[in-house]
Amino acid sequence: MIGSAIGHYKILEKLGEGGMGVVYKATDTKLNRTVALKFLPDRVNKDGAAKARFLQEAQAAAGLNHPNICTVYGVDEHEGQLFISMEYVEGGTLRDRLPFAKTDDVIAAATQIGEALQEAHAKGIVHRDIKADNIMMSSKGQAKVMDFGLARLKGALKLTRTSSTVGTIGYMAPEQIQGGEVDPRSDIFSFGVLLFEMLTGKLPFRGEHEAAMMYSILNEEPDQIRKHLPNISPACERILEKALEKNPEERYQSAADVVADLRRWKRETSGVPRPTSNVGKIAPVPSSAKSDDAAFNTVIPRFAGRKTIVAVSGLLFTGLLAGGLFWFQPWSAGSSSEEKSLAVIPFENQADSEREYFADGISEEITTRLSSLSGIGVIARSSAWQYKGSKKSVKEIGSELGIDYVLMGTVRWSRTEDKQLQVRISPALIDVRTGMQVWANTFDAAFQNAFALQSDIAQQVARALDVNLLSPEVSALEQKLTSNAEAYDYYLQGVEYENRSPSKADCDIAIQQFERAIALDPAFAAAYARLAVTHARAYWFFYDRTQERVAKARAAAEKALALAPNLSVSNEAMGWIHYHTELNYDAAIRQFQVALDLQPNNPGVSYGLAAVYRRKGNLDESVRHWRTAIASDPRSSELARELGETFVLQRNYQEADEQFATAIRLAPDNVTPYAERARNMVLWKGDLRSAEVILEEGYRFGRVGSGEDEGLNYTKFLFAMMRGDHASAEQALHQMDAARGLDNQFLYYPQPLIFASLERMRGSEARAQRMYAQSLQQIQQRLREYPDDGRAHSALGIALAGLGRSEEAIREGDRGVQILPVEKEAWRGSYRLLDLAQIHAMTGDQEKAIDILERLLKMPSEISPTWLKLDPRWKSLRGNSRFESLLTNKS
Repeated sequence: MIGSAIGHYKILEKLGEGGMGVVYKATDTKLNRTVALKFLPDRVNKDGAAKARFLQEAQAAAGLNHPNICTVYGVDEHEGQLFISMEYVEGGTLRDRLPFAKTDDVIAAATQIGEALQEAHAKGIVHRDIKADNIMMSSKGQAKVMDFGLARLKGALKLTRTSSTVGTIGYMAPEQIQGGEVDPRSDIFSFGVLLFEMLTGKLPFRGEHEAAMMYSILNEEPDQIRKHLPNISPACERILEKALEKNPEERYQSAADVVADLRRWKRETSGVPRPTSNVGKIAPVPSSAKSDDAAFNTVIPRFAGRKTIVAVSGLLFTGLLAGGLFWFQPWSAGSSSEEKSLAVIPFENQADSEREYFADGISEEITTRLSSLSGIGVIARSSAWQYKGSKKSVKEIGSELGIDYVLMGTVRWSRTEDKQLQVRISPALIDVRTGMQVWANTFDAAFQNAFALQSDIAQQVARALDVNLLSPEVSALEQKLTSNAEAYDYYLQGVEYENRSPSKADCDIAIQQFERAIALDPAFAAAYARLAVTHARAYWFFYDRTQERVAKARAAAEKALALAPNLSVSNEAMGWIHYHTELNYDAAIRQFQVALDLQPNNPGVSYGLAAVYRRKGNLDESVRHWRTAIASDPRSSELARELGETFVLQRNYQEADEQFATAIRLAPDNVTPYAERARNMVLWKGDLRSAEVILEEGYRFGRVGSGEDEGLNYTKFLFAMMRGDHASAEQALHQMDAARGLDNQFLYYPQPLIFASLERMRGSEARAQRMYAQSLQQIQQRLREYPDDGRAHSALGIALAGLGRSEEAIREGDRGVQILPVEKEAWRGSYRLLDLAQIHAMTGDQEKAIDILERLLKMPSEISPTWLKLDPRWKSLRGNSRFESLLTNKS
């Protein structure tokens, strides 16, 4: 078949062959892209059941859209042979990399595979054949799960006999070998086998022949990882132990839980690449506790662990995890004439890491309770948590955070004589100027009462700082979020994922954990509040634009307010509902202000106010609130980036560059600030060379391949187009998610629409027309699902303009502007105007295009004369005297 044409595909080479298909590399001549084509082998092509399973594979995979799942483009037939066209991944299978040389690489790849399974399982798809040969690894280290040939959809026709087995023996779960029903937990078992193999190059169950292997999986314990890797982390041992449980009920119950533990292992092993240092350990303070030191080494039962909190990278909250979780009224200043400032460094957990969640939870609560007190300025969690487990001196911490005191501590566990679990917390308050302890104590409690200790600790710290507590403040300190320790554990896990990133995967996990917390404690107001915010986030970022999602968000926020109307986070949540689901910015400001009155030191609320004022176009007020948030959270990369974005809209490009540089310094693994700093460089100076150097740094140091690099790839495309380097522009497009294209809160450009602009610049008008026509179909499908998506109306206008349908194009562009005018939304509305200007330029109405560009240059927007001069989209306007005048203006 090599060199032959199959429809609009040209076969280039054979890639491989397996039991369910032969795979070829091909060129899609219609879309001008490289694809993989999978054909049913000749020997089974006439088998009805095999064909049915093959079609089931296409149906299963086509319903998935995830950066770690191989994208399926379509299914077709040629001379009686069915074939699937799918994404071509440059690289090899995971099999080629076994065993991995670095543990960090294992964790990175395993996490991506786990996230892919999480997405598939959420759609009711069980893969049933997870193994190294079915995972592609790109040249950049991105994992792509493929071959859903054995997948079973919920409700799908059962295509194999009950007694038959499918899959690959060495990876199969016991229930799969026995011909029983499989579910997501079966994939998790296979994942455990794969993880073991990634680390060692060997399988955990072994046998000289198939029957022996099956016996081993059904009856023998898996090989111990420590025999092969003596220094492996206990976290890894626990993951393997739980994933390889023979009884599905004792195994991980969801891929989300596996991913959570993988991320915990990552932090324990090497930490997220943030600028960290080391804080010296505090010796336990002597105590009159009944149990002696030996008792603290007693084996304790396993308890659901929580993930260590890391620096915030999400787009909603960069403040305290449980910010404002108290019932109180505004207060007057305390007796101290000068406000004291402190940071609570996460307490050191001196038990096994399964109880890490508790030490973090205590630290969280003390932080938020102290932040409610007048006379004390408390550094936000996302800055303080960067010193967890480090050895930097308290003087260095004080200098970096600009504080007077550090509160540190230890958490240990013991058993009483009657075998009851007991916790000992030993906090110490240290003056950073002298390095001396100004207060220390030890607190003992039974485990079920331990969450009440944070109130006593906070009160004693306040007294040590000579802060008088007013009556409302005392009441605030004494309140509890929940009495259910397990519910609190799920809550803390949910907040971590809520703050981790705005990705769909993290939103989904956060929602799951909040719902678990609420199921255990239906009166958990803070959990309802955070659930509301996360639902609103899913709507805001276009993961789900249904009214059902909006209803869930509002219902959760209303429940939080009904349960706790004077809880700061309840009011904060309703502020996000007004903001993200209604665009009712005035109502959002009012609700955020109530939350801020209840807790003036909550940087998450300052974040909300800054964001809302930016959407209203009041950039000075937005900058003020960003600076307030940064004062409480000085080591937050996300806040620095957000302030930089606001300066871009102000056309204060120099200060924007400084903020983006700060964001990169604080979080060098986050790709977004690199893309934004590079674009800012072109807006500011038109310096493409320097901008592309910044982009290359993003590719070198950032989390490329994690699904967060859409902006990096699209910016690379734009810069290549500006230079007229069409080959590099095409390469950048291929690095983007083919199924997603450019899809964010500002723009919706399917990949064929972007390709069309490239082909037109190349002078390949016939290809451009085909691309515009294809994009038209995708955009129309989007609008059938979401008719009020202004981004899609704008994109449809561009596609129609490309096809020469001028009148329809302008109508659609106008519709996009009407749905989201700048009067309603200053920032996103400016993008609708920019799209309309492009439509006018494409349809030949230069004057109207220039009218809009003139308007955009006089208002907050992300264009400048230097950008317009380089951007090839405005090539048709060059030579127009009005346009040339715009290019000489200073912005």
